[in-house]
Amino acid sequence: MRQLPLYVLTVLVALGLVYAFVAPFNGGLDMPAISSQGVDVTPENFELPDEMKNAAPDDTPEAAQPQARVTSPEARQVDPDGFSPSGNESVPLERVEPRQPLSEMGQALPPAPPPPPTPVDNTAKPVLLYRPVATAAGTIEASGYKIALDGIEAVPPEETCNAEGGATWPCGMAARTAFRNWLRSRAVECTVPGQPPDELIATECKLGGTDLAEWLVQNGWARAKDGTPMAETMKRAEEAKLGIFGSPPLALPATGDLPLPSFSDAPPAPPEPIPAPPPLAVPNAPFPPRPQ
Repeated sequence: MRQLPLYVLTVLVALGLVYAFVAPFNGGLDMPAISSQGVDVTPENFELPDEMKNAAPDDTPEAAQPQARVTSPEARQVDPDGFSPSGNESVPLERVEPRQPLSEMGQALPPAPPPPPTPVDNTAKPVLLYRPVATAAGTIEASGYKIALDGIEAVPPEETCNAEGGATWPCGMAARTAFRNWLRSRAVECTVPGQPPDELIATECKLGGTDLAEWLVQNGWARAKDGTPMAETMKRAEEAKLGIFGSPPLALPATGDLPLPSFSDAPPAPPEPIPAPPPLAVPNAPFPPRPQ
């Protein structure tokens, strides 16, 4: 009996919650909406006026009616999968010139050539640069510097040369590989400014006592500029058909020229036994006398 008031309170709370959620949908709570911002919600009347109710379906305004698409009789519809005659087939078709692009960005122009290397000024000093990497036969990168060897024309890796038989071979890649194999990431001494600039600079570099540009021209892996002291060296390399002026390097032998292994069902012969080493010679000298 003591729990009866608790049961009654629970039932009343449940009924209050049901009434609070169900009554607004059944019109039980017909009161204006109260908002914390003082905004009153007024219901709108969406009924049509009497003039529109009594109007006939054909009395709609002309703007609401869809307009038919007007097609000129001179126009001809071109279908990529077929041909639609226009009714005037006697007039031959005329191809007009295409419209020019509105800007140069729409044109498929070849890439602009890279800017020429910037020569170093009088403030440049010989600096030892470690772990140089040859990006081409005539250009290196080391310690943040991008260097083009002065006095020669670098051979880009994508350049191809003509062989004696008329075929082409990638002489640019071969020249870069030969230059890398000779450098082997050894430190080079270059005349560069104090801070590495962003652009490519033209200067002289040496590996030990050998000039890098002179070594490339002497071995035929680069071309000397006209009027430089290395022009005569390039002429001698061209006459000797060295580097890019000669034939491509020897390739690996073809698969047909390699010896094929023998396939037989017979078991392989056992290997010959290795002869045992001769026994060590025992000395005939007597043992020393026992100490007293």
